[in-house]
This record gives sequence, C-alpha cells and structure tokens, in this order.
Amino acid sequence: MKANTTLDNDIRHSDRRHPVDFLEPLPTPEDQLDRICEVLSRTFGWVADADTVEQKGLRASVVLYCVRADLLGSATLEQLGATVGTPQGVVDELVSDFCHSIGW
Repeated sequence: MKANTTLDNDIRHSDRRHPVDFLEPLPTPEDQLDRICEVLSRTFGWVADADTVEQKGLRASVVLYCVRADLLGSATLEQLGATVGTPQGVVDELVSDFCHSIGW
C-alpha cells in the first residue's frame, strides 16, 4: 500500500527547522556577534591570566588543542607541557579550567 504524499507531510516542503526552534527564537546576527565577542574575550583573558610568557604560550597551545587540535600537528598535551616543564596533571587542569571559563 502506497501512502499519498501531500504538501503537509512531504519532507521536500518542510522548513527543516528543529521543533525547539519554534519555542525559542533564532538569535539575531547581532546576538551571534555578541556571543562570539564574549567567547573570544574570555579566551584571550584566560590566556593573559598566566604570569610568564612561557605559561601564556602553554595556555594558548591548550586553547588550540581544545578548539583546533589539527593546527598543532601531532603534538600531544604531554608534549606541550614538556616544552615548558609542566607536568601532565597541570596541563590537564588547564584544559578543564579553559573549558569551564568559556562555558563548555
């Protein structure tokens, strides 16, 4: 038995929005830009909170590792910490602290 396709139940005519989108309005471009700026500000602030240039570099590397690990090549968190003499546990805490500070 073949079902009849009407405009009401044909996926090709749907607006392809998730049901939650009908409950919560889509963010405006201004809201999206505000959120991007907020996240970038928190990220740069978190990196700048380090005391030394080496620690800031490690924090910047942690950000890259969390956001775009492909930009670091094959470097692991352990290798990143070893370059500035930081134990693996401290680097793991930095990852956790970064994710918490930007709301991940």
